[in-house]
Amino acid sequence: MTFVAQSISAMDPDDESTLLLADYAAEQSLFDWFVVNDNVMGGRSEGGFRIEQGELYFGGSTNTRGGGFSSIRTEPLQLDLSSYQGVRLKVLGDGRRYTWRITTDARWRGRRVSYWAEFDTQQGEWSTVDIPFSSFIPQFRGVRLDGPGVDPAQISGMGLMIYDKQDGPFELRLAAVYAYAAEQPFVVEKYQWHKRVLAVSAKDANDVHLVSLQSELAIANSEFGDRDMELVVLLDSGISRAGYRKLTPNEVNRTRAELDIRSGTPALRLIGKDGSVKLATESASLDEIFALIDTMPMRRNEVASR
Repeated sequence: MTFVAQSISAMDPDDESTLLLADYAAEQSLFDWFVVNDNVMGGRSEGGFRIEQGELYFGGSTNTRGGGFSSIRTEPLQLDLSSYQGVRLKVLGDGRRYTWRITTDARWRGRRVSYWAEFDTQQGEWSTVDIPFSSFIPQFRGVRLDGPGVDPAQISGMGLMIYDKQDGPFELRLAAVYAYAAEQPFVVEKYQWHKRVLAVSAKDANDVHLVSLQSELAIANSEFGDRDMELVVLLDSGISRAGYRKLTPNEVNRTRAELDIRSGTPALRLIGKDGSVKLATESASLDEIFALIDTMPMRRNEVASR
C-alpha cells in the first residue's frame, strides 16, 4: 500500500496526541543516522545525508543496474510505541516514491526482518504523511514475507529509503518525525470555550447555499479567523470536514443529531464559545453571521482586550 502525502497546513503534529521523535528545526532527535546503499551488494546507486538549516537532506542518484536503492538508517534504538497508531513524517519531496523502514527483534529463519511502507511525495511541496503501523509489510532482503507483523512495542531501528525501480537523482528533505495516536471521535463540544463553530449541512458540495458561503469565506477568511471560528461541513454525499479533519459518516450523523439537523435538509448552525446554538436557520450570509457575533458580550470583551 502506498500513502499519499497531505498538505502540511492540513495537519498540526504539535499536539498532545503525538510523540516527537525528531525535529531538526528544534535540533531535537532520537536518531543517529548512517548510510546503506546498494553497493553493499554490488550496486551502483549513490546516496547520503546532511543536516543543515533545520532539515535533514537525503539525496543522491539511483541506478537500477544493480540493487537500485539508497537508504539511511538509525543506530540501534529501544522504542515502545505501542500506545501510538503509526509514524508521521514532515517532508519536502521531489515527486518520487520513498519507503519508511522499521526494524524490531523479529526474526525469519534466524535473520532479522525489516518492515517497509511506501509513500508518495509531491514535487516541491511540503507534505505530512501518516503511516499506520498496521500497514508496514515484513521484508527480508526486499522479498515480502507473510509475517510476523510489526510490533510497535519492540522498535529497534528506523530508516528512510528510496527503492522505486527508477534511475536518476533524488532528494527528500525531512523536517520532523512523530509517532501519532488514533484520533478521538469528533464532537462539537471539543471547541467549547476555544472557538465558535459554523456548521453547514447540505446534500452535497454543489449545494447553492454552501457554494455561496464558501465563496464569501474565500474573501473574508481573515475576518473568519479573527472571530475564532471553525467551519464544519456535513454532507450526505461527498467528504465532510471539521476544519481540515475528514469526518466519518457516523460522525456526521452524530453531529447532525446533536444540532437537530435532518439529513438531506439544508441547514446552518452557529454555535457560540459557550457551546449553545446562537443561530439555527437554513442559510445566512457571512455578513449576517459576523454582525450577530459582534453583538455577543464575549466577542465584545475579546475586541476590547485586543
